Amino acid sequence: MPYEYEDIMAVIEFVRESMSRYGNPVGLSGDELSAWSRDLDLKRRGETIFYAGMYTYMGYAETALMLEYSLKSRGMKISDLLKWVDKASKLGYERSMKGIVKLLSSPLSLLGRLIGISGELLSHLRDVARGVDDRSRVYYAKLVKGVKLLRSYGVDFAYLGPDEPDSGIVLHTFGLLEDFRKHAGNVYERLKSYGVKRIITMDPISGAAFKFHYPKFVDGFDIEVNHITHILKPKAARSEYVGSFVYHDPCLLVRYWKTINEPRSLLEAAGIKVIDPPNSREKTRCDGGAIEYQDPLGSMMQARIRLNELLSTGQNRIVTACPVCIMLFRAGSLTSSLNVEVYDIVDLIP
Repeated sequence: MPYEYEDIMAVIEFVRESMSRYGNPVGLSGDELSAWSRDLDLKRRGETIFYAGMYTYMGYAETALMLEYSLKSRGMKISDLLKWVDKASKLGYERSMKGIVKLLSSPLSLLGRLIGISGELLSHLRDVARGVDDRSRVYYAKLVKGVKLLRSYGVDFAYLGPDEPDSGIVLHTFGLLEDFRKHAGNVYERLKSYGVKRIITMDPISGAAFKFHYPKFVDGFDIEVNHITHILKPKAARSEYVGSFVYHDPCLLVRYWKTINEPRSLLEAAGIKVIDPPNSREKTRCDGGAIEYQDPLGSMMQARIRLNELLSTGQNRIVTACPVCIMLFRAGSLTSSLNVEVYDIVDLIP
């Protein structure tokens, strides 16, 4: 079996198992995924819901990308790490991204040398794994800001909390369409049982799953789906941030949602000067998303290409409206030592 093919299939099967066993790609519980909302006193049921989506586990997703990149850039196979996880599962470690982080953060990780991981690399992997909580807090803060913005705009909504189901978009992305069909049907039934009629999300990828893919896989899908930039209206309220920001158009927000002007209008109304980089709007360039776990080296190369385009404007403050774009810019800057600041659009809107 070719080297790359073995790794790609190992990753896809690993994620497929996680979705089947835990209902999400990383193996977190509903309580863990909704921990960001604990102090917000959000009602749990309503016809309109705020859907947190991938922001809830992006700290783990970013950690996974950094771990994979670290292995592949040193000539190691991801499948070897997963085989090690299989052995550790006999000692109580879950076969999930959460389980990998727990394993690498434990004294047992020192046994990684038995599968050929050098002491230097093992120390690096341990440091990456131990940073998962700090990364998670970055994305949690954006969800909190999004919720507070919706409240300030007078939007009435609920949040399902631990009951929020994963959209299953990763199954669709990996081409596991029958798995996606079954998952989507189950999710739709759950949402309807909760009385959901409308979804508002900051996550354009999970939102695209509901808005554009579910109707093709679920008969009678009738839930309205909106991105937060469609709900918030421009208002002349000065942002705490001033000056220029270069805006990166997320691929799905442009190509599926056809959302180009709304983010810019929100930012400009807040007093932000929006700069368009080369390859923007309808011609936006992908930053390496969708292949980050099958080909972390290629994904990081693409992220660096896009980062250099953004930096060519003379501005290093980047704003976008997608958790995966934020993740790739954060990881891409770390793997290339590029000096950038990355913001979610909700960070800048007052």
